[in-house]
Amino acid sequence: MASPSRLLFGFLLLAALACRGDVAHLDQDAKMAYGVKPAVVRVNAFATATFSYNTDAMRDAEKELRAAGHDVRGVYNKDVDAVETGSGGSGSGFIVHPEGVIITCAHVVAPTRDDSTVRAALQRNGAIAALMKAFPIEALRAVYRENALDRYVAIVSRYGLLDNVKVTNEIELSNGEKLPFTIDRFSPALAQRGTDLALLRVNHKNLPALTLGDSDSTRVGESIWSVGYPAVASSTDDVIGGWLSRDSDLEPTFNPGIITAIKRDVTNTPVFQSNVAIYRGNSGGPAVNRGGEVIGISTWGRADAEAIKFLVPINVARSFLRDANVPVNVEGEFDHHYRASLDAAQDGKWTVASTELASASNIFPNSPDVFRFRHDTDRALQSMPLWRKHPVAAMGAGGALAARQVIRANPD
Repeated sequence: MASPSRLLFGFLLLAALACRGDVAHLDQDAKMAYGVKPAVVRVNAFATATFSYNTDAMRDAEKELRAAGHDVRGVYNKDVDAVETGSGGSGSGFIVHPEGVIITCAHVVAPTRDDSTVRAALQRNGAIAALMKAFPIEALRAVYRENALDRYVAIVSRYGLLDNVKVTNEIELSNGEKLPFTIDRFSPALAQRGTDLALLRVNHKNLPALTLGDSDSTRVGESIWSVGYPAVASSTDDVIGGWLSRDSDLEPTFNPGIITAIKRDVTNTPVFQSNVAIYRGNSGGPAVNRGGEVIGISTWGRADAEAIKFLVPINVARSFLRDANVPVNVEGEFDHHYRASLDAAQDGKWTVASTELASASNIFPNSPDVFRFRHDTDRALQSMPLWRKHPVAAMGAGGALAARQVIRANPD
């Protein structure tokens, strides 16, 4: 029979094993990405319509094209024809308050902000679509290179009428929900001497929200990650559209970079320059530091200057939010459970992580990143021995067994 001292040693060894740090841990980069992505949203602000026109417009346009030296002949067999037209598009944004407050760039939502802007854009784009239907694209490209396209657009627009105008202003949450938004505050684009910020609201509670950092402490050379929904990585892109699934559109793109300069715009407002990848559709998305705090907002870049992009520092947005009486860094119910789950996983406490994650997913269901983190959690739990999953119960059972053996060894 084992001696009481050996049983006690075995019990202590079991307790030590239960406390060992040999279990898998969620690393900091994965934790940061998981923490940020659920709160990033797609912002849709576009309009569609039918542009109907008298084909006399095409005869007038053809005369002008020939007079300008373009040997073209239009195709227009009907007296009246029609094309579908659209304006606006989509960008990115992020939730700054769990009660449905979202921030994005002003130029993302500007195309649908007022009726006259919408109709002017639809009329112009409809005229361009009609010209493309009637004349060879090579001829129109030549006209565009001559900076003369507007002359022919104006001719066709005079004959055009808009029907079936439909305006879409909606937020796509990371879990696929679509919600109409209203604009609470608006500051025009940088070129118009504004801050290029817009504050949006949706009717939803307990949403994921991001933590805002302090951009005044950001330095040149600091690592950042730009998060958003670039159009080139969507299922509807003209080039790759068709082989990416629609579900993939809910996966925001995470691009690394650094702050390359800290400058000021013409209004003396700070602006971050970065080499981070920002493409059409990224505008309005957050740029975060290694801790997952937002330190900037993707705002502007040129296609021919890949390594020079600009960000609105988050402290500029803080002032914008303060003027709108929006408190920042408020933790909602989802955030409370989700961040507790991430913290527990980083510490290797996967049982706690699983429990907290279940509560979070009940509040904000169908998030791709919550699903993926659930998979990581389940896999970590499956790889753990039973005594690691339930260390308190294991130690209690071990202690009871040791006590029982001691009593048997010393019945008196």
